[in-house]
Amino acid sequence: MLRSEVLREQERQQENRSEPERFVDSVVAAKFLSIQKRQLLELARAGKIPAYPVGDGQRRLWRFRLSDLARAMEQRMVQRKSDNRSSREQTSFNGVEFGNEEP
Repeated sequence: MLRSEVLREQERQQENRSEPERFVDSVVAAKFLSIQKRQLLELARAGKIPAYPVGDGQRRLWRFRLSDLARAMEQRMVQRKSDNRSSREQTSFNGVEFGNEEP
């Protein structure tokens, strides 16, 4: 199941019930993103993915919502696509103009 499908399904479920979405642990979240648990925790600590720390000590537990992760990945893909487009639309490089030549 694609992440966007998961997101849509969870939003439908959310509309149909009054209870909030459940949090999942790092094992489930890492599996959902197809990455290692250690990599997921590093991303969470760095603030690069949406995560919810539990506790104030040195060893925090992290919890995740799958819909937040899916949304973040989709936004990241949209951002990358727009970054690629803008780099292709660049008209100069090191002071040399290109791409705007008239025939």
